[in-house]
Amino acid sequence: MQLTNKVAIVTGAGRGIGRAIAIAYAAEGANVVITSRSRDQLDEVAEVITSNGGNVLVVPTDLRNRNEVESLVQKTVENYQHINILVNNAGINPRGLFLDTTDQEWDDVWQINVMAVVHCCRAVLPIMQKQGSGNIINIGSGLGQVGHANLSIYSASKAALHGLTQAIAEEVWQDGIIANVLIPGPVKTQLSKPAWESKDTFRGDSDPWKDPEQVVPSALFLATQPTDSGMTGQILSIMRRNSP
Repeated sequence: MQLTNKVAIVTGAGRGIGRAIAIAYAAEGANVVITSRSRDQLDEVAEVITSNGGNVLVVPTDLRNRNEVESLVQKTVENYQHINILVNNAGINPRGLFLDTTDQEWDDVWQINVMAVVHCCRAVLPIMQKQGSGNIINIGSGLGQVGHANLSIYSASKAALHGLTQAIAEEVWQDGIIANVLIPGPVKTQLSKPAWESKDTFRGDSDPWKDPEQVVPSALFLATQPTDSGMTGQILSIMRRNSP
């Protein structure tokens, strides 16, 4: 197994991409800490993992709250003594014309899509620095590279995430820590449901909609990069064409 004895925190793990990654990491031998705001969803994922012989810790967390994030990380260390992998997957995606967006919508998206990542990285990095190794994987979007109508807030937040990841990577590579962005392309999740149900192909492109499990091989590839020599500060896109 590729992740034996590794400890991975996966945010937004109650459903969609986060759920698929958490289950796959556990199947590869990792001790997986899963978090989101929904306890019921997390318990269902935990049941899948344990029924397959995996090890999982459920820690419901409001990632907008820095104190709760620090508690999440503290509980992880108390249970497993170290943290090898952080997958920042949690996100929200309201749709609407730019001129119709509200300050509250901008704040909500920024708190989840950007500041939650900031909180998680701030809490985890000192532990990884002390270990001398660590792997951060941030789930990005093609919409952070090329904006799309009706998705201005999401596009801006993902562009910020990409830049943040690259800046962090530059700061911590000498500590044996790598940080990369994974762009999965169009994935059938609850977040993207309005788009894939309406067959929105983003500027007429035809990149096929994936199931969350189809993101897993790339997430495993990034998780198994050697932290002392693996790629860092990179944006790995698994889109077949230039679409989000």
